[in-house]
Amino acid sequence: MSRSRLAAIALAMVAALAFAALGLRDIGAASGPSTKGAHLASDRGEGKPAPAAQKRPNVVFILTDDLDKSLMPYMPNTTRLIRDQGADFTNFYVEQSSCCPSRASILSGDYAHNHGVIGNTWPEGGYDRWKQTKQDDDLAVWLSKAGYRNAMLGKYFNEYPYHPGSHLSETRKARLREYVPPGWHSWASPVQGNAYAQDHYKLNVDGHVDHDFHTDYLDSWLGQRALDLVDGSDGFDFADGGQFIYYASYSPHTPYAYPRSLAGTFTDARYPRTPDFDEADTSDKFGLARQRALLTHHDVRTIDRTFRDRIRSVQTLDETVAKLVQALADQHALDNTYIIFTSDNGYHMGNHRREIGKYTQFQNDVAVPFYIRGPGIEPGSTIADVAGNIDIAPTIAQIAGARTPEVDGLSLLPRLHGGPPLQRKYYLIGRALTPSNATSANGLEEPTDPNSEPDRSSELNDFTGVTNGRYKLVRYTHLPHEELYDLNKDPFELHNLLADDAASYAAMTPAGRRAVDTLRAALDQLVDCAGVTCQ
Repeated sequence: MSRSRLAAIALAMVAALAFAALGLRDIGAASGPSTKGAHLASDRGEGKPAPAAQKRPNVVFILTDDLDKSLMPYMPNTTRLIRDQGADFTNFYVEQSSCCPSRASILSGDYAHNHGVIGNTWPEGGYDRWKQTKQDDDLAVWLSKAGYRNAMLGKYFNEYPYHPGSHLSETRKARLREYVPPGWHSWASPVQGNAYAQDHYKLNVDGHVDHDFHTDYLDSWLGQRALDLVDGSDGFDFADGGQFIYYASYSPHTPYAYPRSLAGTFTDARYPRTPDFDEADTSDKFGLARQRALLTHHDVRTIDRTFRDRIRSVQTLDETVAKLVQALADQHALDNTYIIFTSDNGYHMGNHRREIGKYTQFQNDVAVPFYIRGPGIEPGSTIADVAGNIDIAPTIAQIAGARTPEVDGLSLLPRLHGGPPLQRKYYLIGRALTPSNATSANGLEEPTDPNSEPDRSSELNDFTGVTNGRYKLVRYTHLPHEELYDLNKDPFELHNLLADDAASYAAMTPAGRRAVDTLRAALDQLVDCAGVTCQ
Protein backbone atom coordinates (compact mmCIF):
# COMPACT_ATOMS: atom_id res chain seq x y z
CA MET A 1 0.00 0.00 0.00
CA SER A 2 1.42 3.42 -0.93
CA ARG A 3 2.58 5.95 1.65
CA SER A 4 -0.06 8.46 0.44
CA ARG A 5 -2.80 5.85 0.76
CA LEU A 6 -1.72 5.02 4.32
CA ALA A 7 -1.72 8.72 5.15
CA ALA A 8 -5.22 9.07 3.74
CA ILE A 9 -6.50 6.14 5.84
CA ALA A 10 -4.87 7.59 8.96
CA LEU A 11 -6.47 10.96 8.27
CA ALA A 12 -9.86 9.30 7.93
CA MET A 13 -9.45 7.51 11.28
CA VAL A 14 -8.43 10.71 13.06
CA ALA A 15 -11.35 12.56 11.49
CA ALA A 16 -13.86 9.91 12.50
CA LEU A 17 -12.66 9.80 16.11
CA ALA A 18 -12.45 13.57 16.52
CA PHE A 19 -15.76 14.40 14.96
CA ALA A 20 -17.59 11.51 16.59
CA ALA A 21 -16.43 12.81 19.97
CA LEU A 22 -17.88 16.21 19.14
CA GLY A 23 -21.01 14.89 17.53
CA LEU A 24 -19.95 16.58 14.27
CA ARG A 25 -20.10 15.44 10.69
CA ASP A 26 -17.11 13.29 9.72
CA ILE A 27 -14.60 15.12 7.54
CA GLY A 28 -13.44 11.90 5.90
CA ALA A 29 -10.42 11.32 3.72
CA ALA A 30 -9.56 11.03 0.08
CA SER A 31 -11.03 8.11 -1.81
CA GLY A 32 -8.93 5.18 -2.98
CA PRO A 33 -6.61 5.38 -5.97
CA SER A 34 -7.87 4.96 -9.51
CA THR A 35 -6.17 3.95 -12.72
CA LYS A 36 -3.94 6.70 -14.06
CA GLY A 37 -4.41 8.10 -17.52
CA ALA A 38 -7.44 8.35 -19.75
CA HIS A 39 -10.61 6.51 -18.83
CA LEU A 40 -14.30 6.66 -19.45
CA ALA A 41 -15.93 9.31 -17.30
CA SER A 42 -18.90 6.94 -16.98
CA ASP A 43 -16.66 4.67 -14.88
CA ARG A 44 -16.47 7.27 -12.11
CA GLY A 45 -18.54 6.34 -9.05
CA GLU A 46 -21.55 4.11 -8.67
CA GLY A 47 -25.25 4.83 -8.76
CA LYS A 48 -28.33 4.20 -10.81
CA PRO A 49 -27.52 4.18 -14.51
CA ALA A 50 -29.09 6.86 -16.64
CA PRO A 51 -32.38 5.79 -18.20
CA ALA A 52 -31.85 3.82 -21.38
CA ALA A 53 -32.01 6.07 -24.41
CA GLN A 54 -31.22 5.66 -28.07
CA LYS A 55 -30.00 9.22 -28.36
CA ARG A 56 -27.05 10.76 -26.58
CA PRO A 57 -28.13 13.50 -24.15
CA ASN A 58 -27.73 17.17 -24.96
CA VAL A 59 -26.21 19.58 -22.45
CA VAL A 60 -26.94 23.29 -22.09
CA PHE A 61 -24.57 24.91 -19.58
CA ILE A 62 -25.46 28.46 -18.48
CA LEU A 63 -22.70 30.37 -16.69
CA THR A 64 -23.27 33.78 -15.12
CA ASP A 65 -20.57 36.30 -14.18
CA ASP A 66 -20.35 37.41 -10.52
CA LEU A 67 -23.83 36.18 -9.61
CA ASP A 68 -24.49 35.44 -5.95
CA LYS A 69 -27.44 33.74 -4.26
CA SER A 70 -29.12 37.03 -3.33
CA LEU A 71 -30.19 37.45 -6.97
CA MET A 72 -31.97 34.12 -7.31
CA PRO A 73 -35.36 35.37 -6.00
CA TYR A 74 -35.34 37.72 -8.99
CA MET A 75 -34.81 34.94 -11.56
CA PRO A 76 -38.16 33.13 -11.43
CA ASN A 77 -37.79 31.27 -14.72
CA THR A 78 -34.41 29.86 -13.72
CA THR A 79 -35.63 28.65 -10.34
CA ARG A 80 -38.93 27.31 -11.69
CA LEU A 81 -37.63 25.63 -14.84
CA ILE A 82 -34.18 24.42 -13.79
CA ARG A 83 -33.95 24.19 -10.00
CA ASP A 84 -37.53 23.06 -9.34
CA GLN A 85 -37.49 20.62 -12.26
CA GLY A 86 -34.15 19.14 -11.20
CA ALA A 87 -31.65 19.31 -8.35
CA ASP A 88 -30.21 22.07 -6.20
CA PHE A 89 -26.73 21.50 -4.77
CA THR A 90 -26.89 23.58 -1.60
CA ASN A 91 -23.17 23.25 -0.72
CA PHE A 92 -21.66 24.13 -4.07
CA TYR A 93 -18.37 26.05 -3.99
CA VAL A 94 -15.93 27.75 -6.29
CA GLU A 95 -12.33 27.28 -5.25
CA GLN A 96 -11.26 30.73 -6.44
CA SER A 97 -13.81 33.54 -6.36
CA SER A 98 -12.34 35.07 -9.49
CA CYS A 99 -13.31 34.91 -13.16
CA CYS A 100 -10.42 33.19 -14.95
CA PRO A 101 -9.31 30.73 -12.25
CA SER A 102 -12.92 29.62 -11.85
CA ARG A 103 -13.56 29.28 -15.58
CA ALA A 104 -10.37 27.28 -15.94
CA SER A 105 -11.59 24.92 -13.19
CA ILE A 106 -14.95 24.60 -14.92
CA LEU A 107 -13.40 23.63 -18.24
CA SER A 108 -10.56 21.48 -16.89
CA GLY A 109 -11.97 19.79 -13.78
CA ASP A 110 -8.87 20.85 -11.83
CA TYR A 111 -8.02 23.12 -8.93
CA ALA A 112 -6.04 26.25 -9.79
CA HIS A 113 -2.70 24.86 -8.61
CA ASN A 114 -3.05 22.15 -11.28
CA HIS A 115 -4.54 24.08 -14.21
CA GLY A 116 -2.13 26.98 -13.63
CA VAL A 117 -4.52 29.91 -14.23
CA ILE A 118 -4.18 31.80 -10.96
CA GLY A 119 -5.28 35.28 -11.99
CA ASN A 120 -7.24 37.27 -14.53
CA THR A 121 -4.31 38.84 -16.34
CA TRP A 122 -1.13 37.73 -18.09
CA PRO A 123 1.30 36.19 -17.22
CA GLU A 124 -0.20 34.34 -14.23
CA GLY A 125 -3.73 34.31 -15.61
CA GLY A 126 -6.05 35.40 -18.37
CA TYR A 127 -6.61 33.81 -21.76
CA ASP A 128 -2.99 33.47 -22.87
CA ARG A 129 -2.16 31.59 -19.68
CA TRP A 130 -5.10 29.21 -20.29
CA LYS A 131 -3.91 28.76 -23.87
CA GLN A 132 -0.53 27.64 -22.53
CA THR A 133 -1.94 25.20 -19.99
CA LYS A 134 -5.20 23.27 -20.51
CA GLN A 135 -6.92 24.65 -23.61
CA ASP A 136 -5.83 21.79 -25.85
CA ASP A 137 -7.16 19.12 -23.47
CA ASP A 138 -10.30 20.59 -21.93
CA LEU A 139 -14.00 19.77 -21.79
CA ALA A 140 -14.71 20.92 -25.35
CA VAL A 141 -11.91 18.71 -26.71
CA TRP A 142 -13.12 15.69 -24.71
CA LEU A 143 -16.67 16.12 -25.97
CA SER A 144 -15.57 16.68 -29.54
CA LYS A 145 -13.61 13.44 -29.50
CA ALA A 146 -16.77 11.72 -28.22
CA GLY A 147 -18.69 12.99 -31.25
CA TYR A 148 -20.46 15.94 -29.64
CA ARG A 149 -21.12 19.19 -31.46
CA ASN A 150 -20.07 22.07 -29.20
CA ALA A 151 -21.01 25.74 -29.14
CA MET A 152 -19.39 28.50 -27.11
CA LEU A 153 -21.37 31.73 -26.61
CA GLY A 154 -20.21 34.80 -24.70
CA LYS A 155 -17.36 35.32 -22.28
CA TYR A 156 -14.49 32.86 -22.67
CA PHE A 157 -11.56 34.23 -20.63
CA ASN A 158 -10.39 37.70 -19.70
CA GLU A 159 -7.99 39.08 -22.32
CA TYR A 160 -9.23 36.79 -25.09
CA PRO A 161 -7.95 36.79 -27.84
CA TYR A 162 -4.62 38.29 -26.61
CA HIS A 163 -3.49 40.28 -23.60
CA PRO A 164 -3.20 44.08 -23.87
CA GLY A 165 0.58 44.12 -23.41
CA SER A 166 1.19 41.87 -26.40
CA HIS A 167 3.73 43.33 -28.81
CA LEU A 168 2.03 42.09 -31.95
CA SER A 169 1.61 43.48 -35.42
CA GLU A 170 -1.86 44.60 -36.46
CA THR A 171 -1.94 41.72 -38.92
CA ARG A 172 -1.19 39.22 -36.16
CA LYS A 173 -3.82 40.77 -33.89
CA ALA A 174 -6.40 40.54 -36.66
CA ARG A 175 -5.65 36.85 -37.12
CA LEU A 176 -5.90 36.19 -33.38
CA ARG A 177 -9.28 37.91 -33.28
CA GLU A 178 -10.42 35.29 -35.80
CA TYR A 179 -9.02 32.37 -33.80
CA VAL A 180 -11.40 29.68 -32.50
CA PRO A 181 -9.95 27.38 -29.81
CA PRO A 182 -9.98 23.60 -30.38
CA GLY A 183 -13.07 21.54 -29.72
CA TRP A 184 -15.64 24.21 -30.57
CA HIS A 185 -17.78 23.77 -33.69
CA SER A 186 -19.75 26.97 -33.20
CA TRP A 187 -18.23 30.09 -31.69
CA ALA A 188 -19.45 33.57 -30.80
CA SER A 189 -17.31 35.62 -28.41
CA PRO A 190 -16.44 39.33 -28.14
CA VAL A 191 -12.97 40.29 -29.34
CA GLN A 192 -13.13 44.10 -29.34
CA GLY A 193 -14.95 46.86 -27.54
CA ASN A 194 -16.45 46.73 -24.07
CA ALA A 195 -18.46 43.52 -23.73
CA TYR A 196 -19.13 44.20 -20.04
CA ALA A 197 -21.12 47.31 -20.97
CA GLN A 198 -22.94 45.07 -23.48
CA ASP A 199 -23.61 47.86 -26.00
CA HIS A 200 -20.33 48.38 -27.89
CA TYR A 201 -18.56 45.24 -29.07
CA LYS A 202 -17.34 43.21 -32.01
CA LEU A 203 -17.79 39.45 -32.11
CA ASN A 204 -15.80 36.58 -33.54
CA VAL A 205 -18.56 34.43 -34.98
CA ASP A 206 -17.22 31.12 -36.29
CA GLY A 207 -13.88 32.71 -37.18
CA HIS A 208 -15.30 35.85 -38.79
CA VAL A 209 -15.05 39.20 -36.98
CA ASP A 210 -17.79 41.81 -37.24
CA HIS A 211 -16.98 44.76 -39.46
CA ASP A 212 -18.88 47.24 -37.27
CA PHE A 213 -19.43 47.51 -33.54
CA HIS A 214 -22.73 46.18 -32.22
CA THR A 215 -24.99 48.53 -30.29
CA ASP A 216 -27.66 45.97 -29.44
CA TYR A 217 -27.69 44.50 -25.91
CA LEU A 218 -25.16 41.66 -25.88
CA ASP A 219 -27.12 39.25 -23.69
CA SER A 220 -30.09 39.55 -26.04
CA TRP A 221 -27.84 38.73 -29.00
CA LEU A 222 -26.30 35.74 -27.23
CA GLY A 223 -29.70 34.48 -26.13
CA GLN A 224 -31.02 34.59 -29.66
CA ARG A 225 -27.91 32.77 -30.88
CA ALA A 226 -28.59 29.99 -28.36
CA LEU A 227 -32.20 29.74 -29.52
CA ASP A 228 -31.07 29.58 -33.13
CA LEU A 229 -28.73 26.70 -32.31
CA VAL A 230 -31.53 24.77 -30.65
CA ASP A 231 -33.63 25.44 -33.76
CA GLY A 232 -30.94 23.90 -35.96
CA SER A 233 -28.54 26.64 -37.05
CA ASP A 234 -24.80 26.03 -37.50
CA GLY A 235 -25.36 22.32 -38.06
CA PHE A 236 -26.88 21.60 -34.61
CA ASP A 237 -29.58 18.97 -34.19
CA PHE A 238 -30.90 18.77 -30.65
CA ALA A 239 -33.63 16.35 -31.67
CA ASP A 240 -30.93 13.86 -32.64
CA GLY A 241 -28.93 14.41 -29.39
CA GLY A 242 -25.22 14.85 -28.73
CA GLN A 243 -25.22 18.67 -28.69
CA PHE A 244 -23.49 20.94 -26.15
CA ILE A 245 -23.98 24.68 -25.59
CA TYR A 246 -21.71 26.63 -23.23
CA TYR A 247 -23.54 29.93 -22.72
CA ALA A 248 -21.37 32.34 -20.69
CA SER A 249 -23.30 35.53 -19.99
CA TYR A 250 -21.57 38.76 -18.95
CA SER A 251 -24.40 39.50 -16.53
CA PRO A 252 -24.44 40.72 -13.81
CA HIS A 253 -20.75 41.77 -13.84
CA THR A 254 -19.96 45.45 -13.30
CA PRO A 255 -21.03 47.90 -14.77
CA TYR A 256 -24.25 45.85 -14.30
CA ALA A 257 -25.52 46.63 -17.78
CA TYR A 258 -29.18 46.15 -18.64
CA PRO A 259 -31.52 47.10 -21.50
CA ARG A 260 -32.90 50.63 -21.40
CA SER A 261 -36.42 49.23 -21.22
CA LEU A 262 -35.71 48.03 -17.67
CA ALA A 263 -34.79 51.46 -16.32
CA GLY A 264 -37.00 52.33 -13.38
CA THR A 265 -37.91 48.72 -12.56
CA PHE A 266 -37.42 47.00 -9.19
CA THR A 267 -37.33 50.39 -7.46
CA ASP A 268 -38.36 48.94 -4.10
CA ALA A 269 -35.70 46.23 -4.01
CA ARG A 270 -32.89 46.48 -1.51
CA TYR A 271 -29.97 44.22 -0.72
CA PRO A 272 -30.84 41.64 1.98
CA ARG A 273 -30.15 42.84 5.53
CA THR A 274 -28.78 39.52 6.71
CA PRO A 275 -26.90 39.41 10.06
CA ASP A 276 -23.54 39.74 8.28
CA PHE A 277 -24.64 42.93 6.52
CA ASP A 278 -22.65 45.79 8.09
CA GLU A 279 -21.52 43.29 10.72
CA ALA A 280 -21.73 44.87 14.17
CA ASP A 281 -18.50 43.36 15.55
CA THR A 282 -15.60 42.31 13.32
CA SER A 283 -13.01 42.01 16.09
CA ASP A 284 -12.88 38.24 15.52
CA LYS A 285 -11.78 38.71 11.90
CA PHE A 286 -8.27 39.37 10.59
CA GLY A 287 -6.66 41.58 7.96
CA LEU A 288 -8.61 44.58 6.76
CA ALA A 289 -11.92 42.96 7.74
CA ARG A 290 -11.08 43.66 11.37
CA GLN A 291 -10.14 47.28 10.66
CA ARG A 292 -13.14 48.30 8.60
CA ALA A 293 -15.50 50.98 9.85
CA LEU A 294 -19.24 50.53 9.80
CA LEU A 295 -20.92 51.33 6.50
CA THR A 296 -22.00 54.91 5.97
CA HIS A 297 -25.46 55.94 4.80
CA HIS A 298 -23.87 56.69 1.44
CA ASP A 299 -22.40 53.17 1.31
CA VAL A 300 -25.79 51.62 2.01
CA ARG A 301 -27.54 53.74 -0.61
CA THR A 302 -24.88 52.79 -3.15
CA ILE A 303 -25.26 49.10 -2.29
CA ASP A 304 -29.04 49.19 -2.73
CA ARG A 305 -28.78 51.14 -5.99
CA THR A 306 -26.20 48.66 -7.28
CA PHE A 307 -28.34 45.71 -6.21
CA ARG A 308 -31.23 47.04 -8.29
CA ASP A 309 -28.91 47.39 -11.30
CA ARG A 310 -27.74 43.80 -10.79
CA ILE A 311 -31.33 42.58 -10.67
CA ARG A 312 -32.05 44.37 -13.95
CA SER A 313 -28.88 42.92 -15.45
CA VAL A 314 -30.05 39.30 -15.10
CA GLN A 315 -33.59 39.77 -16.43
CA THR A 316 -32.74 39.15 -20.08
CA LEU A 317 -30.88 35.98 -19.18
CA ASP A 318 -33.80 34.76 -17.07
CA GLU A 319 -36.17 35.36 -19.99
CA THR A 320 -33.79 33.44 -22.25
CA VAL A 321 -33.94 30.45 -19.90
CA ALA A 322 -37.71 30.23 -20.40
CA LYS A 323 -37.33 30.57 -24.16
CA LEU A 324 -34.63 27.89 -24.28
CA VAL A 325 -36.77 25.42 -22.34
CA GLN A 326 -39.67 26.07 -24.69
CA ALA A 327 -37.44 25.75 -27.78
CA LEU A 328 -36.11 22.42 -26.53
CA ALA A 329 -39.66 21.23 -25.93
CA ASP A 330 -40.65 22.33 -29.43
CA GLN A 331 -37.78 20.22 -30.80
CA HIS A 332 -38.92 17.25 -28.68
CA ALA A 333 -35.47 17.42 -27.06
CA LEU A 334 -36.24 18.70 -23.56
CA ASP A 335 -36.52 15.25 -21.98
CA ASN A 336 -33.12 14.34 -23.43
CA THR A 337 -31.32 17.52 -22.35
CA TYR A 338 -29.43 18.38 -19.18
CA ILE A 339 -29.64 22.09 -18.35
CA ILE A 340 -27.13 23.45 -15.83
CA PHE A 341 -27.12 26.89 -14.22
CA THR A 342 -24.34 28.34 -12.04
CA SER A 343 -21.92 31.24 -11.58
CA ASP A 344 -18.15 31.63 -11.86
CA ASN A 345 -18.09 33.19 -8.38
CA GLY A 346 -20.24 34.98 -5.86
CA TYR A 347 -20.36 38.60 -4.77
CA HIS A 348 -20.64 40.60 -1.56
CA MET A 349 -22.22 43.98 -0.94
CA GLY A 350 -21.84 45.27 2.58
CA ASN A 351 -21.37 41.82 4.12
CA HIS A 352 -18.80 41.87 6.94
CA ARG A 353 -18.50 45.62 6.26
CA ARG A 354 -16.96 45.01 2.81
CA GLU A 355 -18.60 47.39 0.39
CA ILE A 356 -18.91 45.76 -3.04
CA GLY A 357 -16.73 43.05 -4.57
CA LYS A 358 -15.66 39.42 -4.47
CA TYR A 359 -12.49 37.41 -3.70
CA THR A 360 -13.09 36.89 0.03
CA GLN A 361 -13.35 33.61 1.94
CA PHE A 362 -16.91 34.31 3.04
CA GLN A 363 -19.92 32.35 1.83
CA ASN A 364 -21.29 35.22 -0.26
CA ASP A 365 -18.25 34.88 -2.54
CA VAL A 366 -17.37 31.18 -2.56
CA ALA A 367 -20.77 29.43 -2.28
CA VAL A 368 -22.78 29.81 -5.51
CA PRO A 369 -26.03 28.45 -6.95
CA PHE A 370 -25.79 25.19 -8.87
CA TYR A 371 -28.98 23.85 -10.44
CA ILE A 372 -29.29 20.97 -12.90
CA ARG A 373 -32.25 19.27 -14.55
CA GLY A 374 -32.21 16.38 -16.99
CA PRO A 375 -32.87 12.69 -17.61
CA GLY A 376 -32.90 10.60 -14.43
CA ILE A 377 -32.88 13.58 -12.03
CA GLU A 378 -35.78 13.72 -9.59
CA PRO A 379 -37.50 17.14 -9.81
CA GLY A 380 -37.26 19.15 -6.61
CA SER A 381 -34.17 17.33 -5.35
CA THR A 382 -31.97 19.01 -2.77
CA ILE A 383 -28.44 17.64 -2.38
CA ALA A 384 -26.24 18.80 0.49
CA ASP A 385 -23.06 16.96 -0.56
CA VAL A 386 -20.01 19.22 -0.82
CA ALA A 387 -19.41 19.86 -4.51
CA GLY A 388 -17.88 22.56 -6.64
CA ASN A 389 -16.75 23.93 -9.95
CA ILE A 390 -14.04 21.28 -10.45
CA ASP A 391 -16.89 18.75 -10.68
CA ILE A 392 -18.60 20.36 -13.67
CA ALA A 393 -16.29 19.05 -16.41
CA PRO A 394 -16.27 15.41 -15.24
CA THR A 395 -20.05 15.53 -14.78
CA ILE A 396 -20.67 16.74 -18.33
CA ALA A 397 -18.07 14.29 -19.64
CA GLN A 398 -19.90 11.40 -17.99
CA ILE A 399 -23.20 12.57 -19.44
CA ALA A 400 -21.56 12.45 -22.87
CA GLY A 401 -19.64 9.23 -22.28
CA ALA A 402 -16.44 11.11 -23.08
CA ARG A 403 -12.95 10.03 -22.09
CA THR A 404 -11.08 12.38 -19.75
CA PRO A 405 -7.61 12.63 -18.30
CA GLU A 406 -7.36 12.18 -14.55
CA VAL A 407 -8.81 15.32 -12.98
CA ASP A 408 -9.31 16.68 -9.48
CA GLY A 409 -13.10 16.75 -9.65
CA LEU A 410 -15.79 14.09 -9.38
CA SER A 411 -18.77 13.39 -11.59
CA LEU A 412 -22.01 14.36 -9.86
CA LEU A 413 -24.12 12.25 -12.22
CA PRO A 414 -24.30 9.06 -10.10
CA ARG A 415 -25.49 11.15 -7.14
CA LEU A 416 -28.04 12.91 -9.33
CA HIS A 417 -29.38 9.53 -10.41
CA GLY A 418 -29.99 8.42 -6.84
CA GLY A 419 -26.58 6.98 -6.02
CA PRO A 420 -24.74 7.22 -2.69
CA PRO A 421 -23.26 10.46 -1.33
CA LEU A 422 -20.08 11.72 -2.91
CA GLN A 423 -16.87 10.21 -1.58
CA ARG A 424 -15.39 13.68 -1.15
CA LYS A 425 -15.85 15.19 2.30
CA TYR A 426 -14.06 18.51 1.94
CA TYR A 427 -13.42 21.15 -0.71
CA LEU A 428 -10.52 23.54 -1.19
CA ILE A 429 -11.06 27.28 -1.34
CA GLY A 430 -8.47 29.97 -1.71
CA ARG A 431 -7.09 33.08 -3.26
CA ALA A 432 -4.35 32.12 -5.71
CA LEU A 433 -2.97 35.46 -6.88
CA THR A 434 0.08 36.43 -4.82
CA PRO A 435 1.07 39.96 -3.75
CA SER A 436 3.88 40.03 -6.33
CA ASN A 437 1.24 40.30 -9.04
CA ALA A 438 0.15 43.81 -8.12
CA THR A 439 1.24 46.76 -6.04
CA SER A 440 -0.32 46.44 -2.61
CA ALA A 441 -0.79 48.71 0.36
CA ASN A 442 1.53 46.92 2.75
CA GLY A 443 2.84 43.76 1.12
CA LEU A 444 0.10 41.65 2.64
CA GLU A 445 -3.09 43.11 1.23
CA GLU A 446 -3.97 43.15 -2.46
CA PRO A 447 -6.10 45.42 -4.59
CA THR A 448 -9.11 43.82 -6.24
CA ASP A 449 -9.85 43.17 -9.89
CA PRO A 450 -8.78 46.25 -11.88
CA ASN A 451 -12.11 46.05 -13.72
CA SER A 452 -13.99 46.90 -10.51
CA GLU A 453 -14.77 50.45 -9.53
CA PRO A 454 -11.78 51.78 -7.54
CA ASP A 455 -13.76 53.99 -5.15
CA ARG A 456 -15.55 50.89 -3.82
CA SER A 457 -12.69 48.40 -4.06
CA SER A 458 -11.81 46.20 -1.11
CA GLU A 459 -8.25 45.15 -0.44
CA LEU A 460 -7.87 41.65 0.90
CA ASN A 461 -5.57 38.92 2.11
CA ASP A 462 -4.37 35.84 0.30
CA PHE A 463 -5.70 32.71 1.96
CA THR A 464 -6.33 29.02 1.59
CA GLY A 465 -9.15 27.16 3.26
CA VAL A 466 -11.19 24.01 3.44
CA THR A 467 -14.86 23.28 4.04
CA ASN A 468 -16.82 20.11 4.63
CA GLY A 469 -20.16 21.90 4.39
CA ARG A 470 -20.46 22.11 8.17
CA TYR A 471 -17.16 23.75 9.06
CA LYS A 472 -14.89 26.14 7.22
CA LEU A 473 -11.24 26.62 8.17
CA VAL A 474 -9.41 29.58 6.60
CA ARG A 475 -5.64 30.02 6.83
CA TYR A 476 -4.12 33.34 5.85
CA THR A 477 -1.07 32.93 3.65
CA HIS A 478 0.90 35.96 4.83
CA LEU A 479 -0.57 36.49 8.28
CA PRO A 480 -0.19 34.11 11.26
CA HIS A 481 -3.94 33.69 11.72
CA GLU A 482 -6.77 31.27 11.00
CA GLU A 483 -10.54 31.55 11.01
CA LEU A 484 -12.94 28.71 11.81
CA TYR A 485 -16.71 28.88 11.34
CA ASP A 486 -19.49 26.45 12.21
CA LEU A 487 -21.73 27.00 9.19
CA ASN A 488 -24.64 25.10 10.72
CA LYS A 489 -24.82 27.19 13.89
CA ASP A 490 -23.32 30.33 12.37
CA PRO A 491 -24.26 30.45 8.65
CA PHE A 492 -23.38 34.14 8.38
CA GLU A 493 -19.85 33.63 9.79
CA LEU A 494 -20.17 36.07 12.65
CA HIS A 495 -18.12 34.10 15.19
CA ASN A 496 -14.58 33.02 14.39
CA LEU A 497 -13.88 30.06 16.70
CA LEU A 498 -10.13 30.75 16.43
CA ALA A 499 -10.35 34.50 17.06
CA ASP A 500 -7.68 34.42 19.76
CA ASP A 501 -5.39 32.12 17.77
CA ALA A 502 -3.47 29.75 20.06
CA ALA A 503 -5.53 30.73 23.09
CA SER A 504 -8.77 29.77 21.32
CA TYR A 505 -7.27 26.45 20.30
CA ALA A 506 -5.95 25.75 23.81
CA ALA A 507 -9.37 26.48 25.33
CA MET A 508 -11.03 23.78 23.25
CA THR A 509 -11.69 20.28 24.53
CA PRO A 510 -9.21 17.61 23.43
CA ALA A 511 -11.80 16.37 20.96
CA GLY A 512 -12.23 19.90 19.65
CA ARG A 513 -8.50 20.30 19.11
CA ARG A 514 -8.38 16.96 17.29
CA ALA A 515 -11.20 18.18 15.06
CA VAL A 516 -9.28 21.36 14.21
CA ASP A 517 -6.16 19.29 13.59
CA THR A 518 -8.15 17.16 11.16
CA LEU A 519 -9.31 20.20 9.24
CA ARG A 520 -5.75 21.46 9.12
CA ALA A 521 -4.54 18.09 7.85
CA ALA A 522 -7.23 18.08 5.19
CA LEU A 523 -6.14 21.54 4.07
CA ASP A 524 -2.48 20.48 4.01
CA GLN A 525 -3.45 17.58 1.75
CA LEU A 526 -5.57 19.62 -0.64
CA VAL A 527 -3.27 22.58 -1.28
CA ASP A 528 -0.98 20.42 -3.44
CA CYS A 529 -3.28 17.51 -4.27
CA ALA A 530 -3.70 16.09 -7.77
CA GLY A 531 -6.31 13.76 -9.19
CA VAL A 532 -7.52 11.13 -6.74
CA THR A 533 -5.77 12.74 -3.76
CA CYS A 534 -8.12 15.73 -4.22
CA GLN A 535 -11.18 13.53 -3.85
